[in-house]
Amino acid sequence: MNKYSLESFNIRKKIILIALIAFSNTVISQVGPQPSSFGVWDRGEAMDIKQYPFLKGTSCDFPWNEVEKTSGEYDWSILDKAIERAYKEKISLYISFEAGPKTPEWVYEKGVPKVTTNATKNPGAFDHYPYYVSPEYKKYYHRFLTEVAKHISSFSKEKIRCISFIQVKTGCTGDECAYKGEPIDTNYSLPTKSAKWREFRLETFALHNKLFGKQSGLNISMLLNNLEPQSNDGKNNFVQEWDWAIKNLKDGFGIKNGALSRGHHLSGEIDAVNTFLPYLVDPKEVTLFRRSEMDQTWTRPWYQLNVQLNFYWGAINALNAGQSVWDVTSGALKVSKEQGFDFSFYFFNKYAGQIHPETATDAFCALHKGLNAADTKAYPEDKYGKASHGNIERMEKITDEYAKYGAANDDKNALKMGQVKQRGDQVGFNDAGWEIWPDNYSRLLYQIEPDATSIPLWRVGGPITDSSSIYSRFARGFEHATGKDAMYFKLHEGFSQDNKPKIMSITVVWYDAMEGSKWKLDYDAGNKTMKTAMTVTGKGDQKWHHEVITIKDAVFKNGGTKGADFVLLNADDKDDIFSLVEVHRGEQELPLLRPQEENRAFKGSAKGTKYGKGENAVEGDKEKKGKREKVKKDKRNK
Repeated sequence: MNKYSLESFNIRKKIILIALIAFSNTVISQVGPQPSSFGVWDRGEAMDIKQYPFLKGTSCDFPWNEVEKTSGEYDWSILDKAIERAYKEKISLYISFEAGPKTPEWVYEKGVPKVTTNATKNPGAFDHYPYYVSPEYKKYYHRFLTEVAKHISSFSKEKIRCISFIQVKTGCTGDECAYKGEPIDTNYSLPTKSAKWREFRLETFALHNKLFGKQSGLNISMLLNNLEPQSNDGKNNFVQEWDWAIKNLKDGFGIKNGALSRGHHLSGEIDAVNTFLPYLVDPKEVTLFRRSEMDQTWTRPWYQLNVQLNFYWGAINALNAGQSVWDVTSGALKVSKEQGFDFSFYFFNKYAGQIHPETATDAFCALHKGLNAADTKAYPEDKYGKASHGNIERMEKITDEYAKYGAANDDKNALKMGQVKQRGDQVGFNDAGWEIWPDNYSRLLYQIEPDATSIPLWRVGGPITDSSSIYSRFARGFEHATGKDAMYFKLHEGFSQDNKPKIMSITVVWYDAMEGSKWKLDYDAGNKTMKTAMTVTGKGDQKWHHEVITIKDAVFKNGGTKGADFVLLNADDKDDIFSLVEVHRGEQELPLLRPQEENRAFKGSAKGTKYGKGENAVEGDKEKKGKREKVKKDKRNK
């Protein structure tokens, strides 16, 4: 994106968000981070907001062993610097207090057992851990947290408001496990689902709530991990943590789900989306916010096949799941403008704060189909084989059914991988998978009966290369031969608030495959029949195009065919292809948000490195370590 486009887009969004905040404060009780702070955040703490204007916030992890090197003596410089920066630059901040393996050595001298594990020698692993449930450990850990709260309370209210939330880290990392690996001495074992570990975690949750929550006066939200409501299959083991949060954090809280923004077609996506989405978009009960991160996954082989494309569909996947904060590694931020995937960050920012349909300004539907081999209704076992994650033959049979539409599996071995292994070791694009998201990706805009009215398409224009358009990965199209000549769309209930005519703008991203092909857009104007807004004729240039139309008399109250607000209609016998549909409330904003015209390959594309031995256990910690070392160096140079 050019400089003018970036600056204008940023200013425009600020004006809109200020208006929305003012409105939502009078209508919706939004506790915790405001939707205006939702978007891309700096995971590395060091990026210049002027150079990266899409950044909404930053993080501050300050380890106990650096803050309290000597018992009772505290160095708050890391935290102070972060809060002052956030206040000065008018960005949001989240903080976390690293303990566990970052426990000061003097604590062990007080009698806390030092635990070593069988993973200690793995790359990047920790040397040792405390035995968390030791009374002495809890005594000093709780004292440390209490002193943190006292120090934060010393700041002005304006500066405290910069702190959007606190990520509660009870274990060795944000993954909420006590140890990496198993303890050499099994007497210190603390499995993540054990009663002892749960008791410690809930005690720590309660202390954070007391020290930083509403009752403390600080009113800083908490972000938690490893908790979720009872799943339908009854296999979830973190219900007690969820019940505690629902009972004690009634004004809302955050959840950490790391995988969704790191790719697409990752194993287990369905549960990750469906479990929390009702609490994230148009919530009716408690309101949650969701954070996930981009670590070094973007440097791995699969991502490097086409970095721009993978960042885009990672953003789409995360938005579909209701993600609020995308915490991005500094390495990715630094090259995002040069390599053109900063568009994905602006796109994510545009939709991350679209939570309540009544106040939302934008909605999208990215057309897609994932071949979920776990679905025995769509793909019966008597035809495709036994449904199991390791049954590659079943996945291949399912994919073969859609091969004529471009479906394929480039890395068959990755079909049986879990999502962590996929992110590191997958080397190709797969269109089938286990519990991958099967439908369109969307936020507040939905296609009606997609499979009955259109065909799914993959790899539009041919195999995915390092220069393929971001839109070529997934699409849907007409199939005139089978009578699939219309695609129907409706907005989320409440987006169009009444039956009065209003201004709405629609953007349609389509592939111009054939000269002379013709399609049109009809919409609900409150009449008995739908009204035509535009007709488009193709030139056959084999390129993706954005068609934009502003409608002055849109009613959009499901008054069209099949209850649609608008329809894409085939106007001849040629089959048209579409990848993305967007709706904006009001006149279309200028300049338009667009990806770079050509997706260019860069040095290192299609390479990347797989996980090293034991590396996936500590993935993402490398940058944190480097960040800490930089802080130490800066302090020495003062």
